[in-house]
Amino acid sequence: MEQVATNDPLLQIITSKGVTVDKKDIDRLLIESLDEVLDDLLGKRVRTAFYDHLERTYYIGREDVPKRLGDLILILERTFGKSGKTIERTVARRLCLKLD
Repeated sequence: MEQVATNDPLLQIITSKGVTVDKKDIDRLLIESLDEVLDDLLGKRVRTAFYDHLERTYYIGREDVPKRLGDLILILERTFGKSGKTIERTVARRLCLKLD
């Protein structure tokens, strides 16, 4: 996969020094946020199809998303075009709310 620019909101939140939550908690909250955003914006069937696509095409399981965040951001853009950025920003906002 390609390198991701450091101006990606999700990467900035996860790598932020101000985040004092346990790594396992951040991973769980990130996956939870992604699930919720995909459900809200696209529906449960599309969420299921997207995770299936991630696993079959890119060998990224749902639980691997936090470790492959840069790849996920690129895949969102490839899969959903410009809407991928909207999904990314919405996940970042949702994660921020959960971290507060």
